[in-house]
Amino acid sequence: MAVLTTYTVDYDGLDISSAYAAAAASQEFPNDGRTFIHILNTNGSSRTCTLTTAGTISGHAIADTVITVGATTGNVMAGPFNRSIYNASDGNIDITWSATADVTIGVFKLP
Repeated sequence: MAVLTTYTVDYDGLDISSAYAAAAASQEFPNDGRTFIHILNTNGSSRTCTLTTAGTISGHAIADTVITVGATTGNVMAGPFNRSIYNASDGNIDITWSATADVTIGVFKLP
């Protein structure tokens, strides 16, 4: 699974021009509880990004989070993500996509 780079947004600002990666079949990103994602979709069809929830409540699975990104000009931010709900044992959040064509994702965190 490809690990996405996380960029820290701080008081000095952040040039995000190179902070985005193309969506791919199997991706993950480290989550410290202050992490958020920004998804852009330029495809003519909407896309979904599914964040796997690794946590449970009283032994019951928590439903995965599905983020819908609109067609053509889809522009969605999501997060921050609770570590006890989203983090897999490696400290990362796993992502799957409905389709990856024309979709990019940036991973950011607060200091």
